[in-house]
Amino acid sequence: MQPEERNYPPRKPVRRVRYDRIIAVLVILVLLIVILVKCCSSCSAKKQKKGDTAATTTAETTVTTEPPAVDYSRMVYLSPSNQVDNTFNVGDTNEAAECRLIAEKTAAILQQSGISVIIAEDTASLQDKTAVGDNHLGAYVAIHTNQGQGVGTDCFYNGTSEASRSLAQAVYDPVAALTPTADRGLMDGSQNGSDTYQYEIGNNQSPCCLIEVEFHDGPNVAQWILDNEDAIAQAIATGITNYLQGSSSTGSQTTTTDPAAAATTNNAIQDQLSAGA
Repeated sequence: MQPEERNYPPRKPVRRVRYDRIIAVLVILVLLIVILVKCCSSCSAKKQKKGDTAATTTAETTVTTEPPAVDYSRMVYLSPSNQVDNTFNVGDTNEAAECRLIAEKTAAILQQSGISVIIAEDTASLQDKTAVGDNHLGAYVAIHTNQGQGVGTDCFYNGTSEASRSLAQAVYDPVAALTPTADRGLMDGSQNGSDTYQYEIGNNQSPCCLIEVEFHDGPNVAQWILDNEDAIAQAIATGITNYLQGSSSTGSQTTTTDPAAAATTNNAIQDQLSAGA
């Protein structure tokens, strides 16, 4: 007797785990992650670099657009008299006109040597002028002629400033040597209430002096002033130059050797003075 045949259900095929494919997928994922990280890092670096460049450009622009500082210690300020009522005994002129002319001639001589010079405006008050002196100029020189039926030249200085006395002496010496009469020497013009008080001297923070070149109300000396404007200007310029050279030798750099540079400084100072007016 044959054994009974049994019908068994077919066996399902057993799927094998493909570890090689899993590993390949993992490797690909890791590579993608690495690439994404590098891309993000590169973009961040570029943005940072761009930001730094923009900041640098802005900083440079800020620096280059700042106005240049004006060095008043390298400037000579000439303050001619503005006393139009003080008429000359001869020549149909007055103290203001003649002193301005002498100041302009003095400035031209100094500028030819490369010294920066500003002449006070004819409308400037004594307060306006001494306000410029508050900037600690290289030299402040007021130019006047005297009156009172006398003769001779004198020069006023600030008794509280050794530099002011040195400047006064330097300007007075060549002018006194030039004038035709006996001169009157140096006087302290800083003491308010005294007979020798001069507002421009007593209220000045710069090395300053006020030169009175002879008397304009006597016929002989008035005519001498008119005949010797160039020589007077040269004498004043010589005195200022001698003072500046002495100041430079002790460490105060108040002169230049380039007339073009002096002209540039003059323009900058004029602009600043105009802006502050």
